[in-house]
Amino acid sequence: MEHSEIELLKRRVDRERQSRKEAEKILESKAIELYKANLDLKKLNESLEFEIKRRTDDLEKSKKIYQELVESVNEIVFEVDSFFNLSYINKAATKLLLYSLEDFSKITFLQIVEDSHKEKVKSFLVHCLKEKVSQGYLEFPAIKKNGELIWLGQNFQLDFKEVEGQMMFNGLKAMARDITTIHKVQDELKLNEEKYRLILENMNLGFMEVDNQGIIQRVYQALCKMTGYSEEELIGQSATDIFIPKEFEEIFQQQKELRKNGEISSYEMQIIKKNGERLWVIISGGPVLNHKREVVGSVGIHYDISNLKSIQSELAIAKEVAELAQKAEQEFLANMSHEIRTPLNAIIGMSHLMYDTKPTPEQIEFLDIIKNSAAFLLSLISDILDITKIEAKKLEPKKHQFDLVGQLRTFQRTYELKTQSKGIEVVLEIDPDLNVLVIGDELIFNQVFNNLLSNAEKFTEKGHIRLSAKIESQTDKHQFNILFEVEDTGMGMDPKNAESIFKKFKQVHSINNTKTKGTGLGLAIVKELVLLQGGTIGLNTQLGKGTTFTVRLPFELTDIKIDQSKEKVDKLRVFEFSDYNVLIVEDNPLNYKYLSTLLQKWKINYAYACDGWEAINLAKLQKFDLILMDIQMPNLDGYQASLSIRKEFGPNQSTPIVALTASAMINEHNKAQNAEMNGVLIKPFTPEQLSNLLSDFLHNGKSEEYINPLNLNNKPIMKEDLIDQEIDQNSLNAYFGDDNDFKNVVFETFLDEIEDNIAQFRDELEGKLWHELAQTTHKMKPTFAMVGLTKTEKLLKEIESEIKKNGIDSTILSKIELFNSEIPNLLIMVRNEHKSF
Repeated sequence: MEHSEIELLKRRVDRERQSRKEAEKILESKAIELYKANLDLKKLNESLEFEIKRRTDDLEKSKKIYQELVESVNEIVFEVDSFFNLSYINKAATKLLLYSLEDFSKITFLQIVEDSHKEKVKSFLVHCLKEKVSQGYLEFPAIKKNGELIWLGQNFQLDFKEVEGQMMFNGLKAMARDITTIHKVQDELKLNEEKYRLILENMNLGFMEVDNQGIIQRVYQALCKMTGYSEEELIGQSATDIFIPKEFEEIFQQQKELRKNGEISSYEMQIIKKNGERLWVIISGGPVLNHKREVVGSVGIHYDISNLKSIQSELAIAKEVAELAQKAEQEFLANMSHEIRTPLNAIIGMSHLMYDTKPTPEQIEFLDIIKNSAAFLLSLISDILDITKIEAKKLEPKKHQFDLVGQLRTFQRTYELKTQSKGIEVVLEIDPDLNVLVIGDELIFNQVFNNLLSNAEKFTEKGHIRLSAKIESQTDKHQFNILFEVEDTGMGMDPKNAESIFKKFKQVHSINNTKTKGTGLGLAIVKELVLLQGGTIGLNTQLGKGTTFTVRLPFELTDIKIDQSKEKVDKLRVFEFSDYNVLIVEDNPLNYKYLSTLLQKWKINYAYACDGWEAINLAKLQKFDLILMDIQMPNLDGYQASLSIRKEFGPNQSTPIVALTASAMINEHNKAQNAEMNGVLIKPFTPEQLSNLLSDFLHNGKSEEYINPLNLNNKPIMKEDLIDQEIDQNSLNAYFGDDNDFKNVVFETFLDEIEDNIAQFRDELEGKLWHELAQTTHKMKPTFAMVGLTKTEKLLKEIESEIKKNGIDSTILSKIELFNSEIPNLLIMVRNEHKSF
């Protein structure tokens, strides 16, 4: 063999050796990898075995915990197979149903269901199986082993498995709990609801419940009967759309808002019935709350008040008729008062004049009869007006301080003088503890005891009249009941007829049964006035031996002691009237004759106008110092004539005008003020009353001095020249004469209203509202004159006039400040004057 071949063969052997070595290395590497892989697989198997064991242990533990939990709960937990045989039930079932676990293994689930509900439960389960319902809730009664019934509320889950492409029932798991108590409460609620529903139905109260959108949720039959709808027609409908008229929609919406805020209220409205008729109802409504106390709707109880509304309408008509009748009565009384007082004025006036004609004794006797008869007729008119005011409730007690003891002493002295000719003793007995001012209605007090004492004086011919007052009891810290007695030794009466004298138009008759003088209204008025003050009145009487009236009245006692040293002194005033010019405006010839005769007697010049038009024409031609203006006249009445004289330019724009009226009604006096008249003289009036009026208005000087007395004879103007330092008694006499009733009403009205006016005046002064201040001044000024503050009235008139003409300046501002500073003193004077009468 050649060398080259050997070399070639040698190289081939080397390559094969090399290839084998590489193959061995690869095999070794693969073996190592396989070994490692086997090691990893072993570790993985070990890890999987550990995880499987861990999870199996956790599952067993969870199963144990679940079983312990199921066994510990109070609810029944059970499972049934596809044939409804119990495959598992917890111990709670044995406690609740009293069956043992062995008992449960022998019965089916349906065997414990109470017979009345078995078919219902079967139907429910059949429905679930048919519809493949996976879960649900069911309530049913179950029978315990001892026969006792128990209600169960059951949550369940149905198990289905696929068999040959169909879902087949495989069993049921359920949890049931005892709801017997809840069911009893629900039953009681249903019973209560039914009971209250029946109550509402029997009371004809219509019940309706709506949600927050006003959709009807529930109604009772009474509402259906009330409205004509059936329950089916109402449920789910809008209450607003069905029942509420458009004009009541706003009220209904307001009530809905109240419900949203949780508020309860009652209100009246109309609802529309099915037939379109309207029905008036009272609705008591309240909110409906859910378990979170949220408002989810409202309920309303409806009561039909249509009949009541009809009655109210009839009553309103009747009231209107009654008010019209009352108004007609008042107008009749006003006219009657005027028509009777007007001729009475002439009768009384002419009888006074005839006394001055040197009559014979026989004529004097006749004149006395005329005067007494006229006075009786005037008293009758006053009594009728008083009883009418009381019945119309126009008279209200007004409480002020007054000297009760001083008033009782005045009564004693007055009736001593009246009974002096009979020789009757008037005795006054006063409790020593009544030594302070009291608070009450002095005017009514005076009227009551004037009537009682006048009655005693009228029926007592000999013996005595006793007036007594003592504190009987205390009802409050300052409130006391005071017992008054008015005893007389007069004719008395039969006790069995005694109470009748308090009735209207009932009179006392003498022992020989002859009719006695009197209107029969006095004691009726007394009783009404006593009751009006919260008091009582009674009497004790014996025929032929006398009568005792007992009055109990409540008064508040003040701490202000009575000043026993004060004595009232009557001042006699004498005035001259010559050289004055007076215009008489009067359509009644007798009254004109009476007035003209008196003016001639007092040497007063006068002119005469028979109606308002003629008075206006005369007032334009001639200057007068005073105008006496009748009110009721043909063509143009006195109010209109006075306003015309005031408004039109002429010589008498500022001349005092006094109303001559036969009406004693208060509104006549108010009308006179509104007509810018300066005073009122009530017919019939005596020569003395007219003389006092002339004295007050003419003031012993020309009328210019009365209207503008601020700068006479170029003397410096002093404070006392501008504003009152005392009440002008002459002015009071001019306004009221001896009409204390009217005087008291005016003073009380002034004191009641002036505080508000003054407050308004001061507000306007502070705000420099001069135009408004002038208007307030205009409103106040006549009231000051009516209470005797004549200088103040003229000052206010100046303030008003100058502001309107020239605006405000330093002079008028000083007058405003003067009035403002003097207001407290002025009010003190008015109150003191009011206490004095």
